[in-house]
Amino acid sequence: MALRLDRMALDDVGANPARLAAAIHDQLGEGAGAVPVYDIAKALDIVEICFRPLPNIEGALITTPERDIGSILVNSSSNKQRQRFTTGHELLHFLSPIHHPTSPDGFRCGRGDMIERDLMAPDRHRRQEAEANVFAIELLAPRPRIRRYLQGVPDIARALAMAKELDISKEAAVRRYVNCHPEQLAVVFGNDGKVIYFDKTKDFPPLAVRPGIPLPELPSYPDARDLTEMEQADPENWLSRFRGFALSTQTLFQQDVRTMTLLHVVAIEDDDENRLEDTYERFGR
Repeated sequence: MALRLDRMALDDVGANPARLAAAIHDQLGEGAGAVPVYDIAKALDIVEICFRPLPNIEGALITTPERDIGSILVNSSSNKQRQRFTTGHELLHFLSPIHHPTSPDGFRCGRGDMIERDLMAPDRHRRQEAEANVFAIELLAPRPRIRRYLQGVPDIARALAMAKELDISKEAAVRRYVNCHPEQLAVVFGNDGKVIYFDKTKDFPPLAVRPGIPLPELPSYPDARDLTEMEQADPENWLSRFRGFALSTQTLFQQDVRTMTLLHVVAIEDDDENRLEDTYERFGR
C-alpha cells in the first residue's frame, strides 16, 4: 500500500526545516529502522525520483513554479546512503515556500552543498543548502529514534550503530551524534592527514584546526580494528583556548585514508586533573 501523507497539513508548519521534518514524522507515527525517504517524497507530490550519473552534482530538483509536482534527480554514482540524504535534501527545496533557485539551472546541489552548515550565511544559496541539510538529517535520523544512542560515555561506535540502523552514512551519523549529544563534542574529518572540515556543539570551545592544514598527531592505526579507544589528549593540539579544559579523543580510520576524530572536552579547575575520569565514572564506565 502506498504511503499517504497530508501535504496541506505541512503548509501550516511554516518554513522551519526541523519543524517540517517533525511534522512529517507526526503523520508517519512511531517506527523503527530506516526512514522510507523515497516513499515520503512520492507521498508529497514528487512524481519521479531518477538515478543517473551526475558528474558535477549530487542531486537536482525539477519542479513547476507552483510547486504542485516535482521530480528529483539523484547521482547514481554515489552510495545508497548519500542518495537517501540527497533525496531528503532536495525534498526540502521542493516543500519550503521560501526556497527559490539561485542559478539559471534551478536547484542543482553539489557535494559541498551537502555539508553546508551555516544557517546564518549572508549568501542565500548557502542558507538554503544549510536548511536542506537540517531537514534531511532531521527526517532520516529523527530525535526520538536516536535518543538511546546518546546515552553513556561519548563513543563513535554508538554513532556507527545508529548509521547502520537508520541507513545513513557514517559521516552524517557522527555529525548527528555530535550535534545532539548532551556533552561538549566536536568531530574533525580528515583526508590523507589534512583537515577537511569539522562540526561541533555550540558550547564547544574554539578549535585550533582549520580546513587544509595538517591534522594533529593521531593515535597509531589500531592493529585489530579501525576504531581507537577514547584516550586523553593534549588540548593545546586541538583547541585555540585550551586552558581550563581536559580533552579526550577517539579516531575512526577508514579504508581510503579518511579519518573521523571525535573530541570530548570537560571544563576543569587548574588543580583538578581528575575531573575527566570523574565524568567517565558518572556514566558508569
